[in-house]
Amino acid sequence: MTVLAAVVFLLVLADLSVVAVLASRSSSLQITPLTPAAASPKANPGQQQKAAHPCNHGYYVSQAAHAKKGGQYTSGIAQSDLGKDGNCSAPLPAQPPAKKKGSGS
Repeated sequence: MTVLAAVVFLLVLADLSVVAVLASRSSSLQITPLTPAAASPKANPGQQQKAAHPCNHGYYVSQAAHAKKGGQYTSGIAQSDLGKDGNCSAPLPAQPPAKKKGSGS
């Protein structure tokens, strides 16, 4: 009976040493979560937009297409300068901006 108790005691000590090694390895790993600011370095922290959408002209064209106001509306937004400066703080206009003179159309 004493031998059995000694074997159990040694197995418990071995388990504790394995747990200690695993704990020390996992605490040395540094896991940093990916934040929206880190995912999009061009994104302005003050902006409230999805991280999946970069702040550019295509963002406005996509929003116009999803607004389902017709092809002329989407075309007007596509021919505008909205978002080309990297600023997406302006809301999508109710009417597309006027076409620029000499735009080739």
